[in-house]
Amino acid sequence: MNDPRLIASAAVIAGVVLVSLLARRLVGRLEQAPEQRQRTRNVIRYGLLLVLVVGLLIVWADLVTQAALVASGFAVAIVLFNKDLILNILGWWQKTMSGAYRIGDRVHIGDHRGDVLDYGLLSTTLMQVDAHADHGMRTGNVVTFPNMLLLTSPVVNETLVLGFEWKEYCFSVKQDERIGAEEALLKAAEELLRPHRDEVEISLKKMTSQYAFHPIEVKPRVFVGAGSDGGIKLTLRLATPARSLRVTHDALTRAFLQWREGSTKP
Repeated sequence: MNDPRLIASAAVIAGVVLVSLLARRLVGRLEQAPEQRQRTRNVIRYGLLLVLVVGLLIVWADLVTQAALVASGFAVAIVLFNKDLILNILGWWQKTMSGAYRIGDRVHIGDHRGDVLDYGLLSTTLMQVDAHADHGMRTGNVVTFPNMLLLTSPVVNETLVLGFEWKEYCFSVKQDERIGAEEALLKAAEELLRPHRDEVEISLKKMTSQYAFHPIEVKPRVFVGAGSDGGIKLTLRLATPARSLRVTHDALTRAFLQWREGSTKP
């Protein structure tokens, strides 16, 4: 009981627990969005875990050295029987070092797409979005996948810097309807973009300063092509909030149908 290492270990553990309680109370008082609060908690949790491990290793350094000699004999067996565990931890480490995603980001990894709810050493949890649909709406399901997937699949982060996607919306018209339809689509697109224009421009400037990136034109554009039935295909390119793809498509379609109804009236 008088072993100074036991006393030092107890002091390290007590200190980490005390800091954890104080940090939890402090985070609860911060005015943050839920996803930002969860990110802060994760940083504190893993930071304190690292402090605890390092502190105990320092206190028990002599015994750790002796134990390491014994443990080396079991290293191969541990790797073989815990390969998945090690790969999951490596995936978490790669995610942490690369900053591939944070809580609240919308990501597409392998066959999984959704908003990040939480992540840990072994797995990542998403609020699922149908990976094979272009509407970008949540299914309501929660999916958890092992972090080892991060070692073999590219991570597509749809909202890391830009919370927008440049989507293309196609409409078919007759040749004599092209000018009117183009004007109607551009007007509807400008109205949809107006509440977000400043945010898009700020995000683009931020992305330009961080990456070798050429700015994208914010102004909506309509491209004209030949339709399969001899008509005209109009393709509207618009900066669309990543979580409102279906809503935006619906609004543009309604505007187009409203124009068409008005243009056919005598």
